Amino acid sequence: MAARVVGGVLILVGTTLWQPAQAQYQYRGYGFGYGFQSFGNPWFFGQPVPRPRTPRVYRHSQPQEPATTHPPPPQKSEIKPTKTGIVVGDTMAAWLAYGLEQAYAESTEIGVVRKVRSSTGLIDQCKGEFRKWLEQSLANEKPTFIALMIGMNDRRSIQPCAASGQAEGAKPGAYAFRAKEWVEAYEKEIDEAISVLKSKGVPVFWVGLPPARNIRASELGFLNDLYRKHAEKAGIEYVDIWAAFVDEDGDFAMRGPDVNGQTRSLRTEDGLNFTKPGARKLALFLEREINRTALQTPDVPPAAAPATQPQMATPEERPVVGPVMPLTWQPAEKGDVLLGGPKPARSGDSEPERRMSVDTSRPVRGRADDFTWPRPQQAVGYAESAENPEPDKAAPPRRANRKSPRRAR
Repeated sequence: MAARVVGGVLILVGTTLWQPAQAQYQYRGYGFGYGFQSFGNPWFFGQPVPRPRTPRVYRHSQPQEPATTHPPPPQKSEIKPTKTGIVVGDTMAAWLAYGLEQAYAESTEIGVVRKVRSSTGLIDQCKGEFRKWLEQSLANEKPTFIALMIGMNDRRSIQPCAASGQAEGAKPGAYAFRAKEWVEAYEKEIDEAISVLKSKGVPVFWVGLPPARNIRASELGFLNDLYRKHAEKAGIEYVDIWAAFVDEDGDFAMRGPDVNGQTRSLRTEDGLNFTKPGARKLALFLEREINRTALQTPDVPPAAAPATQPQMATPEERPVVGPVMPLTWQPAEKGDVLLGGPKPARSGDSEPERRMSVDTSRPVRGRADDFTWPRPQQAVGYAESAENPEPDKAAPPRRANRKSPRRAR
């Protein structure tokens, strides 16, 4: 009997396993299939056959900035600005102009014009090409300001110009980068560029070079020091942007806070060019100087100096907490004078103590602020005892120390 039961169970299990998947998951007529949960079927009857899962594709939540080496072209705005500013220089100046265009995209007051040559520099091997190009670019322009950013391609040697008495075909030796002769020749190029820009009679800004990943910071810092020195000497503004693209240790940083304070990619994969947020941050420092100098309104008079005796503030304007002052002190003149400020003018009264309500007389005898010694009561008693000496009263008889009955035992 036991053998028959075991055999029936084996036949039932084998039949369940033998059924195809379609029969195990679908409902047939009024009966149930063999694919119950107790037999390992995770689905209820009547459910469709599960489809195979497709692999999930993970996508970035934010689009990556394209690794381009050229800024977007200038976009024509429908708003015609009343003033125009010019940005001159190499590829770095193109990124600067793009960021400045984004800053003034909705402004009707000023527009930005690019005057850019991608592979240009101040070193032109005695041909004067950069100066000629700069003069031609600014010939018919009437800008409100001019910004220059250049020098990334000048980290190379300078070929000196041939002397008039030198033999034809002879070439003088080149000046190595950062050598003494190189510095003297390069400083002349800087002064010539500044003179051309200042000839327009508008504010001029020289924007320094940013750090780069594959360029030594000492080389770029050396050039920035020369630009700063000659800009200050010529009386133009030097805009320093170095600290905006380094980390806390002063090293080159690919990412950093943008103009809104959010951490973004500021440089492209080559470590030299900028992303759109990086270009906007690059132009932020120049934008501040432009708003401060070139765009100031000349018709607005300067702010009037504050009066020497300000009026008393109304109760609504009084601060919640003021300077700590004695309750009995009264100022010589009415007014709210800050601590550490100039002393109020003295009146003609030669005795300022009269304006103070502090009682300078001797304290009242017996009052809490009377610190004289001996106390008044004691002093009176001492005086009376000195005038009418009396014999000391006999001390009361001392009570004998009786022992308790318990101790007497």
